[in-house]
Amino acid sequence: MAKRTTTDLSERRMVAMYSQVDKWQNRLAATLVFMIFCLQPLYLNSDRYFRLTWHKFVFFIVYMIIVLIAVAVIWLSRIFNKPRLVIREKPNLAEWAILAFGLLAIISAIISPYKKMIDIRGLPVDWKIGLNERYDGIVTQLMYIAIFFIVGRWYKPSEKQFIFFGIAAIIVAGIGILQFYGMDFLKLWPNHIPEYHKENYYDLVFRSTLGNTNIVSTYVCAAVILCGFLYIKSNSNWKYLWLAASSLNFWLMDLADADSGRVGVLAAMIFMIPYIIESTKTMGKTLTLAASWISLYSLQKLLFDVNIIHIKTVNSLLPFAIAIVVMAAAGILLDIKGKERDKDAAPRWKIGLALIVLIILAGLGGAEILGRRPADDPNPGGIIYEVREILHGNIKDEFGTNRIFVWRQAMSIYSQNPIFGSGPDTFLFVFPIEAQWTYDEPYDKAHNEYLQLLICQGILGLLSYLFFIITVAIKAIPKAFKNPLLTVVLAAFIGYLTQGFFNISLPITSQLLWVFAGMLVNKNVWASDSISE
Repeated sequence: MAKRTTTDLSERRMVAMYSQVDKWQNRLAATLVFMIFCLQPLYLNSDRYFRLTWHKFVFFIVYMIIVLIAVAVIWLSRIFNKPRLVIREKPNLAEWAILAFGLLAIISAIISPYKKMIDIRGLPVDWKIGLNERYDGIVTQLMYIAIFFIVGRWYKPSEKQFIFFGIAAIIVAGIGILQFYGMDFLKLWPNHIPEYHKENYYDLVFRSTLGNTNIVSTYVCAAVILCGFLYIKSNSNWKYLWLAASSLNFWLMDLADADSGRVGVLAAMIFMIPYIIESTKTMGKTLTLAASWISLYSLQKLLFDVNIIHIKTVNSLLPFAIAIVVMAAAGILLDIKGKERDKDAAPRWKIGLALIVLIILAGLGGAEILGRRPADDPNPGGIIYEVREILHGNIKDEFGTNRIFVWRQAMSIYSQNPIFGSGPDTFLFVFPIEAQWTYDEPYDKAHNEYLQLLICQGILGLLSYLFFIITVAIKAIPKAFKNPLLTVVLAAFIGYLTQGFFNISLPITSQLLWVFAGMLVNKNVWASDSISE
């Protein structure tokens, strides 16, 4: 009897210790998500925009070191505890894939022939942290992997995290929007321009607390989609906060002319159609969200700009005003009268797939019509024009703000280091010297995250990364039909991956991808019934 009592006490003590350690782990993961969701995008120091990437990188490394020290403490408490607390869960396929990616990145960095280099300003480059003002080297990549593991293993869903994200997104968007109208109340634009920047560099391409508009594009894409789907899939009292955050970031996306962000948002919305049509309530909220986006876009074009929709007068705005009113009215009605999940929603994924195909075909047809330009137009331009020309096989170097040129040059040098690449964040050093200043600027990134990996970390690095992405997505896609939070994160994940085809990775916003990936494989997220848990 005494022996059984002793065993029972030991088991209860073990359960209590596991519970305590789980709480520490959950709090640590929640803190990390808060840092990435809120403080990382908002952080600025007294230098404002000057060396912004460096200061944000240092901030990132500092809090990651603190987090990793806390991880070490937790693991040591497991090892030296009596009885020892063992690991209860083996690595899943996505974790094995990202471990392989990390190992290959280390090998690529170690064998890289570009360890002792100088940048275009004559400054030495530390191969461990990467190119100056990029800092996307091996240290950064290993930190990303750590984020994935911590969030994937230890994160416990909390509505607070997404409320904080919505608030931060509104602040980021608000500062950027006001800057476009000349109200730089935080005085982020410096009074003097460093000698290595061309005149007016900062006020032309830097916005909000994020800096370069490429980074703004990445952030607003994530914010528009994440907050938009939080509004669509949640009945929380905070849903209108997320509606405002999504709409304001959509406005900033338009002002910043963030084409990669637009493509990411469009792709995510199309991909998520099967999840949107699963109930009349989600369809209603989607219409309301779209009406909010279009209203801000139309107002901006009417008052301050002219674009492909050619809004120049109040009369030309009338069709858009009617569409906005109809969409908003229908959306509100469906939201009020609709059901959370219709009884016949199960087979709707087939309808969703059919709609996706139809929308893609309609988009291609629309590009063919709207992309036409007169033969004598000296400067046709525009993303729709470029899409039409590409469909016709007329792929010009200057398309995508010269991205086609960069991609062609990058593919021409792939064979130099095909297996392990040239080393993380070494694109500047392998890009053909004779092509560097073709468009009056140096190219230190491929402006395509996948091509960047191919060149800098080789085919093995790219394949391991793609395998990781696919394993994460395959697990999440079917589960998201019954899980609102998973739906929200999956949408943001898809949007981020899509904009990555046209953008760059920096330790300012790239942490978001690894948080999303971690959440998508997290069993606590899988088990959640609602966003407001």
